[in-house]
Amino acid sequence: MVTEDEKAQIRLCMDAMREGIEGFHSRRPQLEMIATVATTLAACRGEDDPPADGEHIAVVEAGTGTGKSFGSLVPALVMARSRGRRLVVSSSTVALQHQYAEKDAPTLQRSIPFGFTFAVAKGRRRYACAAKLAAAAAEAGQREVDLGDEPPAADTSADRRRRTIIIGLAENFDAERWSGDRDELAMPVPDEIWSDLTTDRQGCSGNRCAEFARCPFYAARQRVKEADLVIANHDLVLSAMEVEAGSVLPSPSETIYVFDEAHSLAAKAVEHLSAKHALRGAQEWLRDSIEAVRDAVLAMRLPDSLLQEARSSVERLGAALDGLRQHIHALRAFDERKARRFKSGELPTWVRDAGESAQSAGRALEKTFAALREALLERAPSEGALATRVLSSLGFYVGKLENLLSTWDLMLVQDAADEAPIARWIELHEDTSRGADYLVCAAPISGSDRLRKLLWNRASAVVLMSATLTSCGTFDLFLRQSGLAVFRGLRLLRVESPFDYRSNAKLVIPAMRSDPANADAHTREVVDRLPRLVRTRGTLVLFASAKQMRAVYGQVDEGLRRITLMQGTMPKMEMLARHRAAIDRGDSSVLFGLQSMAEGVDLPRDYCTHLVWVKLPFSVPDSPLEEARREWVESQGRSSFIEITLPETAVRFKQGLGRLLRTTEDQGTATVLDRRLVTKRWGGLLMRGLPDFEVIVEPVRGAPARQRPLPST
Repeated sequence: MVTEDEKAQIRLCMDAMREGIEGFHSRRPQLEMIATVATTLAACRGEDDPPADGEHIAVVEAGTGTGKSFGSLVPALVMARSRGRRLVVSSSTVALQHQYAEKDAPTLQRSIPFGFTFAVAKGRRRYACAAKLAAAAAEAGQREVDLGDEPPAADTSADRRRRTIIIGLAENFDAERWSGDRDELAMPVPDEIWSDLTTDRQGCSGNRCAEFARCPFYAARQRVKEADLVIANHDLVLSAMEVEAGSVLPSPSETIYVFDEAHSLAAKAVEHLSAKHALRGAQEWLRDSIEAVRDAVLAMRLPDSLLQEARSSVERLGAALDGLRQHIHALRAFDERKARRFKSGELPTWVRDAGESAQSAGRALEKTFAALREALLERAPSEGALATRVLSSLGFYVGKLENLLSTWDLMLVQDAADEAPIARWIELHEDTSRGADYLVCAAPISGSDRLRKLLWNRASAVVLMSATLTSCGTFDLFLRQSGLAVFRGLRLLRVESPFDYRSNAKLVIPAMRSDPANADAHTREVVDRLPRLVRTRGTLVLFASAKQMRAVYGQVDEGLRRITLMQGTMPKMEMLARHRAAIDRGDSSVLFGLQSMAEGVDLPRDYCTHLVWVKLPFSVPDSPLEEARREWVESQGRSSFIEITLPETAVRFKQGLGRLLRTTEDQGTATVLDRRLVTKRWGGLLMRGLPDFEVIVEPVRGAPARQRPLPST
């Protein structure tokens, strides 16, 4: 239960924000959200508390304009402070993480009546390695001296630019004008240079490094440990679940989590649990790894037996992978499809035998690498830059081996009878410069069990929020995919957007003659209709497939094509910048985009006053993982169309429509060039849970146009 003191603190915060933030207004939907979040966090659990039934978890769908950032942060800060918990806010994108760090958190620091500290948590590769930076700068400086005796031709412009960048970074770091954080650089550093200045877990010597006292990554980690509010991202939170509690982020049992854009969390979990490796590619890096081991043994005067052990394991591992590659190649099974899935995840004997041999040899090599790494770490304090360079080189192969073993662990593990199976497949990878290779791939068809065990059952309290958590009017899909469906005590809240959709937006379904199932006829009709639809300055046209998008772009008249920017022809951010610039000049501009343009794109006011869905965004289940998901559902006697396809389409459809109104002053029209929305029985399900548009169904064969409300939720 929320105490009276906690309620009073929340009210004081809201009053202070109304006074201190220009234009801030708390609306009823935001106040509903604040109440639900506070009540949920009042049920936060301790490490020794018995298992909960979800009372400590809130799932909130908050429409555009609700103010969900402040609606969650204010009660979360108050409750975390009152209950002695740490607060972690996690976003799905770097852009949203920056918004919290650069806008929302500083605004609250200035406004609310109590102080708090915050820090941004990022991966190790966002920071320079102080030891590698110092070594690279020393090498660059020596090169500058050596060039005094060489002809100018020996020094290219790329070399000079590289040296200038590295020396400049080192000088700024030494003078404490730069913290070592890549995101704080005024001028971006090219990836090919940055990769030589940073490191990963395998290449880091930690507190045994001579530069540990001024390591940017460990300094940032210390700030995270001390902060009241930690701003993270979904990838980092999921990675932290796999390591020792409290080593990257606060321990789950003492943490209140707020997940923004939570609709992407389940897919992120599957991605984190998946693994794949190339067969021929692995053979190549295995051969190269022997050179790295030899260099380490010679440079650091280590026992020669380590080199012999590594060579023996590499030979066995390489032979197992080569035998598997030759067997796959002899099957000639990839003429029609680039991926071949093992039905129900069951491996044939020849794959399992090869995998077990590879796994055994890989484990032996892993032990040798571990012994080498430990020996290098022991010498790191005295050997300095040499140990750092050797450790970094070996670390690359340690990481490669970890991934290979993770792949075979997934390939060979026995599927639990009470859990969804692992999808397993072989994929053809064609590289014009290096020829064909085969990828061994494995992925769980769901991350729900992992999320439940590692996060929901361990966290003190959790708030999950997004503008698109319901599909077909229910939370069922999200709860199932995220592992929350088993909790009976969950708090579910859906708050409407404060925007007046009924007055400011129309959803129009034209009298299309063609059915999208006939792709050619549908494309021709879209080409014919589009010029008449582009009647405002800012238009966003969303396609369900890149093939149809390119076909339409190629067939529209020259006048329309001239003002159209198509996704894939330039970087997304450049495309959006050009579009906004055209509108600002008073010109018309049209965006052609795919699903990634249907979410996370903010086009307020005249930037988007007409949104066109060319076709309902059904996905084509051509990936092995999607095939396996549907196969599993069907094997349980359920309908994959009703349980997976339709709800996921509803989410994508709603995300696209969410691009239309972004502020309370916006007005616009959404047009859907897919008649199935009103002719198929399942069309009504897709309409459930949409904002309260005025819906206009254009007549067919002279019938009067229909205006009707959306189906009730």
